[in-house]
Amino acid sequence: MEPSTFDKMRMGAMMGGTVGLCIGFVFGTVSLIRFGSGSKGPINMLSKYMLGSAASFGFFMSIGSVVRSENRLPSPNMNLPIVINERRFGNTSTINQDPKVN
Repeated sequence: MEPSTFDKMRMGAMMGGTVGLCIGFVFGTVSLIRFGSGSKGPINMLSKYMLGSAASFGFFMSIGSVVRSENRLPSPNMNLPIVINERRFGNTSTINQDPKVN
């Protein structure tokens, strides 16, 4: 049984959140080393980087996983690439299995 759309969205959000946490940790650490922690402290600054990055990555990954997993209707003319390739190479004879296309 295929997972539901909500399950796919949740899985995309979890994957994006995990990637966002890792990226936020890397960029937050680099920012701490370069600029220091300021008045808030290093843990507060690093957590802001990590949570902000996790939220944005998770949001866009959840949307992207739902958009990508939508069912697409089959194309009505599946022989079109064959006809285009025949025309490109100058072959005027049509070799289609579907008699309706001729």
